[in-house]
Amino acid sequence: MHKLLAGVAVLGLWLGCLAQIQGQEMTEMYIPIGQSPGVSGRSSLVGAIESVNVQNQTLAVSGPSGIQAIVLTDRTRIWLDRTLARLPNQIGTLANLQKGLHVEVKLRDADQKRVAEWVKVQVTESGAPARKP
Repeated sequence: MHKLLAGVAVLGLWLGCLAQIQGQEMTEMYIPIGQSPGVSGRSSLVGAIESVNVQNQTLAVSGPSGIQAIVLTDRTRIWLDRTLARLPNQIGTLANLQKGLHVEVKLRDADQKRVAEWVKVQVTESGAPARKP
């Protein structure tokens, strides 16, 4: 009986964690740059775009540990962080990634290469892209 209760408790904890993770994935685009719980500062890179290669789908981001080369895929989501303008965030495109812009890049956990799961680009009050603060 104790094993059954322990198993149910572990299953409940696991399902609770899974629901929380899925909930954050669904709302991630609305979280400002650098404020994602459990992501920012752990599995993401915050910095400025150094260069973008649209043909190769790569991005170079200058962060605290230097310039990092990031691979973008067709599955990489790009979001415009419009919190400075007090507006809801929007879905962006590769065209929104420009040199000098302030970004946060979430890296995939299991990849050896630095592949982006998502990229957030900060936008100013006027709606123009924001430069690194």
